[in-house]
Amino acid sequence: MRYTKYFSGVLRNQGAPNLNVEQYARLMNIVSLEGRLQELLDLKEGLKSPNEHYKYDVRIHRLSKKINDLTSDSNPEDVMQSMLYNSK
Repeated sequence: MRYTKYFSGVLRNQGAPNLNVEQYARLMNIVSLEGRLQELLDLKEGLKSPNEHYKYDVRIHRLSKKINDLTSDSNPEDVMQSMLYNSK
């Protein structure tokens, strides 16, 4: 949830950034995907049987890949700067 925490801090401290529709959608997609990923990781951690851990791995990998595609695995500050730059 590293991007979500950073974006939340930016919104709290600086207000809503001036993003165009495309970049705003990107921001919301990142936040949504991270929430879904965290939910799957929590479900996987709560499983009693170690034999069941694998059943979430494919979905976790897919979500991680989508997040990586949206962020290029950059740090949150660079992603926000990129979104602001692309909104001009």
